[in-house]
Amino acid sequence: MKVKRFTADTMRQAMAKVRHELGDDAIILSSRQLDRGVEVVVNLDVKPSSTERADAASSLLRPELVAMNHQQDMNRMAQDIQALKSLVEQQLSSLAWGQVAQAKPAKMQLIKRLMAIGLSVELCQKLVADCEQDEDQAWSFIMQDIEAMIPTMSQDVIEQGGIIALVGPTGVGKTTSIAKIASRFVLRYGASHLALITTDCYKIGAQEQLKTFADLIGVPVYVANTQAELNILLDTLTNKRLILIDTAGMSQRDLHLSRQLTAGQSTQRSLRNLLVLSAATQLNVMRDIVKSFSQVTLHGCILTKLDEALQLGHAINVLVDTELPLAYTSVGQRVPEDLQRLTAHELVDRAMLLGQQNLAQNTTDYDQLLKMGWAKEVGGA
Repeated sequence: MKVKRFTADTMRQAMAKVRHELGDDAIILSSRQLDRGVEVVVNLDVKPSSTERADAASSLLRPELVAMNHQQDMNRMAQDIQALKSLVEQQLSSLAWGQVAQAKPAKMQLIKRLMAIGLSVELCQKLVADCEQDEDQAWSFIMQDIEAMIPTMSQDVIEQGGIIALVGPTGVGKTTSIAKIASRFVLRYGASHLALITTDCYKIGAQEQLKTFADLIGVPVYVANTQAELNILLDTLTNKRLILIDTAGMSQRDLHLSRQLTAGQSTQRSLRNLLVLSAATQLNVMRDIVKSFSQVTLHGCILTKLDEALQLGHAINVLVDTELPLAYTSVGQRVPEDLQRLTAHELVDRAMLLGQQNLAQNTTDYDQLLKMGWAKEVGGA
């Protein structure tokens, strides 16, 4: 008897090989599971009758064979469906992008200019949704809309006074911001009305750094390693016009101190938490930081390292999304010169200038980013 063996990953693939080479009348002698796939043995000598074909087909439907291949077939089917879904999304997004780009080229140019600033695709689409003017006029209106969306603190922290805790992840410039605010305050009201507290017992040299600066301006520095110590200090410093608290620069996922500050808010006077963010941080990281530190009540935001940021749209996006009022911005290490209270108009002007530079350098494929944004929108619909 002449036989031929067919191997494949699944029984379905093996049978496809048999039918391709021998036709639907091939007689199956046996089949078995291999380490990698299955093997089907076919009789090459005898042409099957209809009864034999039925028996052979029935043998392939034995429960153990069906169970053996069921999970493999389901997994491959799921992969095929996902691949097909992705293909359809890409085709739909390209079609949508092509139609919009062709129908409203001026609007697409506006979106690219906004993306060069660093704004998300979603916010860009929202800003241009109702634009019917020519590009230059529409751009002017859009800038005004962005300015109106950015919340800013109506009163300077220095003038308002109270207890201010600067919170945020490591390396964003909390201690430097404390030094700048303190210097401004001393120049206006004198050192006797200011106290500094550090709770940073994690970073080596953190307390010494603040003490060194405080000695230069003649301001006392107190150390609080626990919530109880912090409460005692705040109770004894009620005569101070402004108290600045420099918190530990921990990861946004390590919020032990932030929870302590939350616990103390109900008993302490005018305790306000300002979140310090680096403007050079990517948008998704900024959002994660805000989400993590929102476990404490956040009253405002300080944007640092504007001089290091290639785009300011990420920071603007976060301010718009979270409605955190902007208290200060920082553009360098100089104390206190590099601390500024930018208006929304001034911040947008800076962002627009950087965006123009990004477009001129042409280092980013904004058309591709737009298509990706459209794909996300179509896929989530």
